[in-house]
Amino acid sequence: MKDLNPKIDFEARIAQIEEEIRTTPYHKGTEHHIGKLKAKIARLKNQEEQALKKSGGHFGFIPKKSGDATVVLIGPPSVGKSTLLNKLTDAHSRVEAWPFTTVRVMPGMMDYQGAKIQIFDLPGILVGAAKGIGRGREVLSATRSAELIILMFDFKTKSQTKSLLKELRQAGVSLPILVVINKVDLRTSDVTSENLVFANAQIIDNPPAGGEGIVISAEKEVGLEELKQEIWHKLGLIRIYLKPKGGEPDLKNPLIMKEKNTVEMVIGKIFPQDKKITQVLLWGPSAHFPSQKVSLSQTLQDGDILSFI
Repeated sequence: MKDLNPKIDFEARIAQIEEEIRTTPYHKGTEHHIGKLKAKIARLKNQEEQALKKSGGHFGFIPKKSGDATVVLIGPPSVGKSTLLNKLTDAHSRVEAWPFTTVRVMPGMMDYQGAKIQIFDLPGILVGAAKGIGRGREVLSATRSAELIILMFDFKTKSQTKSLLKELRQAGVSLPILVVINKVDLRTSDVTSENLVFANAQIIDNPPAGGEGIVISAEKEVGLEELKQEIWHKLGLIRIYLKPKGGEPDLKNPLIMKEKNTVEMVIGKIFPQDKKITQVLLWGPSAHFPSQKVSLSQTLQDGDILSFI
């Protein structure tokens, strides 16, 4: 059962065999050999899945999740992922000017709108990641633990956008994806937050393929506020404020929930199961009038205020 050791580099072994298949001329004399190679790949993939399940799903590749939401940051090597992580969060990821600096997952926590948003900087991936190139399958598998993927490029690598979006689809990833093009400061001297727009930005030769995008300069800290807003929007987070009976609402410490959450979901998050609620009062965007009495099925919006009696 030694093949179930999660430290085995299944990706490298599978990629090696796939390369041998590609470089072996196909004819009657090699047909049996190629068949054996394909069978070996099937066995390795099965062993990889077993090892993944045995290790809890991710070979220990992702740190423990915390906070209100989780985002993974992926893309080709040396596009500025570590720099962006350091600018957005409290992380101190190593930043160098050569590829594959990030050899392990780097976590950071972004404070925004009262939410704690955990961001994981994953090792760089290459075209062919879904086939195991450069630990690609392991990186793509790790994205499943998140609620949003930031797929990051720079102007040298943005031509890979379509290919890497395809890699994610091949890996069965169905999460929201936000495409980010970094290092805009190297393309234009007129860089301000006002001239950075989504998807159809004029300073991008061609818009990012297959999804919305935003252009930034992580190093110059340009476009980062717009990026934070888009992360918040893509995650579908809202702020709910709590008001004690007869008191003022606590506007400094919002309860972070998901869009379309109900009063009942708030109660389940903050109160023990045996807590008796006789009345719920609502102020804010969802209320027809201040101090409106609402049911447990009331759907909430960002900025709503609740009081439980």
